[in-house]
Amino acid sequence: MRHLFLCATLLLAAPFVPTHAQTEVRDVEPDDLASARAAYLEARYKEAMELARPHAERGHAEAQMLLGSLYTNGHGVTADTDEGARWFSLAAAQGNADAQYLYGMLLEYGGVKGASSEKARESFLAAARQGHLPAQTELGMMLAAGNGGPKDLASAADWFETAAAQGDANAQYYLATLLARGSGRPANQAEAARLFTLSADQGHEEANYRLGLMLQDGAGIEKDAVAAARRFRAAAERGLPDAQASLGLAYLNGEGVERNDTFAAKWFAEAALRGNAQAQEHLARRFFLGQGVTRDITAALLWHSLAERGGITDETLKNAMEPEITPEIRARVARQLEKLDAGRPSSPSTGAD
Repeated sequence: MRHLFLCATLLLAAPFVPTHAQTEVRDVEPDDLASARAAYLEARYKEAMELARPHAERGHAEAQMLLGSLYTNGHGVTADTDEGARWFSLAAAQGNADAQYLYGMLLEYGGVKGASSEKARESFLAAARQGHLPAQTELGMMLAAGNGGPKDLASAADWFETAAAQGDANAQYYLATLLARGSGRPANQAEAARLFTLSADQGHEEANYRLGLMLQDGAGIEKDAVAAARRFRAAAERGLPDAQASLGLAYLNGEGVERNDTFAAKWFAEAALRGNAQAQEHLARRFFLGQGVTRDITAALLWHSLAERGGITDETLKNAMEPEITPEIRARVARQLEKLDAGRPSSPSTGAD
């Protein structure tokens, strides 16, 4: 999902902000192409298409980029990613790095005709060699995963490093991840913490979470429970379940924040609703004990059951609940689970409404 959203975002901007080396059919930009750009920015999409199309058909790379954006985003025309990809491919063939990147995104994530990971990797490589930061990061990801060709963690780290040095938050995060576990490069916890910090300070939620873990444990960075909780919160507020669960634990244990059962239950609930099994088990325990929420055996059994489905089993809690679970409670929970399995709303209680 991140890739498709990123692609859609850049599709809007790329035609109008060329930042990389590219080959143009002509050195002087036609006045009506400038007008097409202005029309696009003002959401006069049909006018933008009418003005840009003649130049695109004559081989003007930026005009081809504009048509690619219009078709892919469905602006002023029925959305057609295949047609969008065709126009991007024409601009990419001229060496336009933005087009090479966007064409690669559609090949890898857009489900266009004739798409393949091999073609996407080639297109990202062409753009990456021209210094296109997002392409360098995408290429690194494909190399790290072995998509579109052989897996090569060392080369992945090289491309991440290239983009990270120029401030790309995603590249900083992925390089830090490799360094933290010693993949593609020798393990270096201090450098991983530095890179996670750079990425997190740009708002990268996963980097904030990973940095929080390092601060919590004192791995590669001075141990600091207060700073760890702050990083967990930054990621939790962006909706990252693991960070929400960690922030819940911080409130439960009073680590880096003042102990607060209500806040602990709130963050466990946020993570539990997003499928975090550890948080589901913690929330089940809160309901059984009545800590931070109103005591509710039905809710405790429901969240415990969901946690078990996720591979987390608390036998102590299970045995403690057992004497209080009536046939009616079991039947009620079974019905709620059936609704969840069927994809119907069941509104499981979180105690955080």
